[in-house]
Amino acid sequence: MSKKDIKKKRAINSAKAENKRADSGKIAKLSRAPAKKNPKKRRIIVMILTIVLNLIIVGYIAVKEIGKSAKEAQFISFADVKYLFLLAGVLCFCIAVFVEYLKYKDMIMMCEGHIDRGGAFNCSMLGKYYDNVTPFGAGGQPFQIHYLYQRGFSSGTSSAVPIAAFLMQQIAFVAIAIVVFIVNGPMLAGIAVVRVVAFLGLAMYMAIPLAIIFFAVLPKPFKKLIGGVTGLLAKMHILKNGEKSAEKVFSLLDEYITSLKAMNKRPFFFIKMFIFSLLYQLAILSIPFFMLKAFGGAGDWFTVFSLTVYIYTSITVFPTPGNAGAAEMSFYAVFSSLKGGFLFWAMIVWRLLVYYSWIIIGIIIVTKSAVKNKKHKKKQVPQDRPLRVALFIDLFYPSIDGVVRVVDAYAKEINKSGGYACVFTPSNGKKYVDNTEYDVVRTPSSRLFKFGVSIGFPVLSKKLIRFFKEKDFDVVHIHSPFGEGLLGLRLANKFNLPTFATFHSKYYDDALNITHNKTTASLVSNAVVDFFCQVDVAWACSKNTADTLKGYGFKGDVGIMENGVDFLPTDDSESIKKDAAEKFNIPLDKKILLFVGQQIWQKNLKLVLDTSKALSAERDDIVTVIVGCGYNGDEIKKYARKIKIDDRVIFTGKIADRRLIAGVYMLSDLLFFPSLYDNAPLVLREAATVGLPALLVEGSNSAEVIEDGVNGYVAKDDVEAMKEKIVEVFSSDRIKTVGENAKNTIPKTWEEIVKKALDGYREADI
Repeated sequence: MSKKDIKKKRAINSAKAENKRADSGKIAKLSRAPAKKNPKKRRIIVMILTIVLNLIIVGYIAVKEIGKSAKEAQFISFADVKYLFLLAGVLCFCIAVFVEYLKYKDMIMMCEGHIDRGGAFNCSMLGKYYDNVTPFGAGGQPFQIHYLYQRGFSSGTSSAVPIAAFLMQQIAFVAIAIVVFIVNGPMLAGIAVVRVVAFLGLAMYMAIPLAIIFFAVLPKPFKKLIGGVTGLLAKMHILKNGEKSAEKVFSLLDEYITSLKAMNKRPFFFIKMFIFSLLYQLAILSIPFFMLKAFGGAGDWFTVFSLTVYIYTSITVFPTPGNAGAAEMSFYAVFSSLKGGFLFWAMIVWRLLVYYSWIIIGIIIVTKSAVKNKKHKKKQVPQDRPLRVALFIDLFYPSIDGVVRVVDAYAKEINKSGGYACVFTPSNGKKYVDNTEYDVVRTPSSRLFKFGVSIGFPVLSKKLIRFFKEKDFDVVHIHSPFGEGLLGLRLANKFNLPTFATFHSKYYDDALNITHNKTTASLVSNAVVDFFCQVDVAWACSKNTADTLKGYGFKGDVGIMENGVDFLPTDDSESIKKDAAEKFNIPLDKKILLFVGQQIWQKNLKLVLDTSKALSAERDDIVTVIVGCGYNGDEIKKYARKIKIDDRVIFTGKIADRRLIAGVYMLSDLLFFPSLYDNAPLVLREAATVGLPALLVEGSNSAEVIEDGVNGYVAKDDVEAMKEKIVEVFSSDRIKTVGENAKNTIPKTWEEIVKKALDGYREADI
């Protein structure tokens, strides 16, 4: 769903909320939002009753405590409090708030394809608020569903996120409780009632996630079971209509199961959510230990932690809002066995943190939500003057690849249009002087010597902030999603600028090639998706490239912003060809297969060499020329020697001279570029400018602009298929016609492309 659609949906939903408070539509059924005449009044009454009940219980415990001997007097002085432990307890609560927010943020991002930090925080806190003002302390999900839908999210996301978050929370607690019950089972032998109730509460905790999992794995048996239960309750006059009640349950479960399946497409996502839930539980369950220590109590961490688990499992069976009353009494009953300290005050501060704090935060959010605020818009892109654009890239000159040349072209053309462009990139660790017609800002970085690149740090220095402010940028355009991209995001957020990001590379393949580990590669692609979810507008250089990003799990809209090309020099072509032939010893009496690109295995260079080997077995009139350099360069040359074709392959190394590279293109008969890694390769467009046709892999992203036999050639990703195709092409008299068609249909100037991008900056609705 686009941001524009989300805005429209929010406006429509807001009108519906005002005109139809008791709407019987789909989400109203899902959320079971209160349909009473005065829901606010009812909530206020419940809140007052809850507070009164808590005051009665706390008062009872206070009276009981004050009645003790003078030695255990409850009047405590400030000097008696151990503030470091008190601070640690508060920190635990802050950790719980933070990881709960992170969980909702990531779930919303996974479902919707964009980040809504405010919505994630509010939803997570509202869940805790309503949990604490509804019976059994677990009634927040319907209100969260309603909140997300009103905020403009789809019904699938609105129902899936709260229920999935609840499920993870339950599973995390059950996992902790099982460990505690096994390791510290005999601990409550002296408090039989609490122990029995605790086991009953654990069974209730386990019932909910097990029921959800059962429905996901075996939906038909589960539906029969629910139908039977609701039918029986209807016969007992507990439910008015058993069938309708069952339908509501199935509708709710169907909604979140659909979204859960979508989330599950990304590996390790649920593991990540489980870890967040586990951290939340560990933080919340550790607070009593720090409170007891703060007020002079005894006991080691695991003992107190285990007793706290018993408290939480036992109070689950009490139907009071937020388990009010039961929590305080259980705390007192369980920890009274620990000698020393001011138990009453430990209990008061504990309850303040884990109960009243949620209520206070919830009241603030509910109050703020009642006031209709306009969304704070980002700085408007000027319509009447040339733009000032900040370009961010992780790798730049002196290294050369397709993305470097894209950013270089953007900067040049923006400056030519009368605007201002500046490239932000990591320092390269060498005494390299940027000699460009536009500004280049080098940022702090760390050198990866194995790969010859630097990784930028997303750190906002005073110098960088001052420079960014002085230049008064209008737009941030990011071309790589890692260190420098994160720096661009931070600067855009600080200065309230719209952010654009172009997806250029197959990062999963990069990571897999470097690490040879699918888990690591998946984590990298997940990080890329997370990055693109934070920008305002996502672009890709071709339709297939956009599909690659979506294949990684990105749910947002992806616009197409193609790559252009600098038209190569063709004047005095004979002189240019002669110079290139002499420089690189390219024979003039052979058919030339040309590969241009980085010397890395993921460019499918093994296929290039193996195909050259297969051709050499049948023909002696074909030579392969390989242009470029890279971190696998030595290995690639070694492999050519290994298969004994080093006399049929010419490695030119990097060619920076545009005149010489044009000469190599013009000397060649066919560009052989079988890369499955590239998306919209510039070399294909450069070759086309001089009428050189290309052979690519059928169905690859690179081949999107190719019509086989018309403006280029395609074949299967196979040595034999490529060999046969090359023989066929060289045997045909159409190769020059195909090259001319490539020249007329494939290249577009950078002037055209950057003008389209500048229009895109201005037209984007952000």
